[in-house]
Amino acid sequence: MKEFGTYKIKKFSKVRQALSDVYDISIKKANVIGLIELDVEKARRIIEKRETETGIKLSFTGWLIKCIGQAVSEHKEVHAYRIKRNKLIVFDNVHVNVMVERTTSSGKKVPINHIIRFANEKSIQDITNEIREVQEREVDEKNQIVEGTPDFFLKLFPLVPKIIKNMIIRRKLENTKFFIENAGTVTVTSIGMFARNLSGWAITITTSTLSIAVGGIKKKPILVGGKLEEHEFLNLTIQIDHKIVDGGPITRFVSTLSELIESAFGL
Repeated sequence: MKEFGTYKIKKFSKVRQALSDVYDISIKKANVIGLIELDVEKARRIIEKRETETGIKLSFTGWLIKCIGQAVSEHKEVHAYRIKRNKLIVFDNVHVNVMVERTTSSGKKVPINHIIRFANEKSIQDITNEIREVQEREVDEKNQIVEGTPDFFLKLFPLVPKIIKNMIIRRKLENTKFFIENAGTVTVTSIGMFARNLSGWAITITTSTLSIAVGGIKKKPILVGGKLEEHEFLNLTIQIDHKIVDGGPITRFVSTLSELIESAFGL
């Protein structure tokens, strides 16, 4: 392929191969997708003021996870999962699977799943501390799938025929106990923390009933009490499996979440 100029051939890692097979199954979900824009001016100013006065910095993502945990706890059906064919399990507690960027032993930065258990019961500071502690851990790239993934799994899985791999993945995703242990009940992906100067929405591939992608923040002029003010707005993508949740509960959940975020809940 010299006619295309210079190039490099890099190894497509076993981790990415395994994730590709999972995504092949995930894209078959019947997700309802909502792209919303929320005013976070009040929350951002409170967080900034707290840091100035106390020197303690709260994670914006951590605060959002607290808001999401509260909203889900008020509308539990949005993180329900099927058990076999004719039953749903509806959890009282919210376990949020959040993507945290960590550094491998080779210095490479990779996004790793971390589950914040009982997010609806933890304080914003507790969630912040947990995220920061996870960020500081060194990690192997193979843990992009599940932390503690054995080496033999990654070595053998790419060798398994596609039809068998699909069957294994489906069985694991349908095993609710296994899935919740390794992926939580809600997925949150914060795209904004990787691209701080960009605003926009992200539509992710997900295996969760409820998945939320946190996009960028942009400033927009709005009228407040008849006066023009510049506020910061957050782009949020909400995906909910319509096979599990009806339109009414979805709308009520989004409404509650929006109110919590715009009112700077918990701050």
